[in-house]
Amino acid sequence: MRTGGHGGHARVPALTDHDVLAGTAPSGTLPESEEEAVLTEPGDVVVPVLGSGAVARVVDETSAGAVLGRNLVLLRPDPAALDAWFLAGFLRGTANHRQASSYASTATRLDVRRMRLPRLPPDEQRRYGARFRALDAFERALKEAGRLGEQLVRETYDNLTNGTIPPN
Repeated sequence: MRTGGHGGHARVPALTDHDVLAGTAPSGTLPESEEEAVLTEPGDVVVPVLGSGAVARVVDETSAGAVLGRNLVLLRPDPAALDAWFLAGFLRGTANHRQASSYASTATRLDVRRMRLPRLPPDEQRRYGARFRALDAFERALKEAGRLGEQLVRETYDNLTNGTIPPN
């Protein structure tokens, strides 16, 4: 695993659990530390260990080079042996997530070592991976459409209440 130097990683953006859940760019920072920072690379799969949803994110060029934030597990599959999108897709399965979760009071903790992944030839993995990647793109488009719809509604309320547009 490639890591950064000691300390000094406070200026490098950190990928947080919130970023992974929201599908956004790295937004956090980590305090100075003597621990070596783990830097993300394209094709890494990042999974939040706390929370109640089945989420796994494949790191792309936009989030590569970020410091791995707290409460995240980084999986770095060998592309010759394991397709990253195949891995992420199966990690997102509800049954798989339920099997690997433990519950302590109100929090859910995920143990990725307990998750199951089918053994399939690389070509079959890539076929699944392509479908999972398309689902991910569709999910992101739906989130963006929802965000834009909320913005439209909010601005319409504002324009109606400030008299910019008439009620008819």
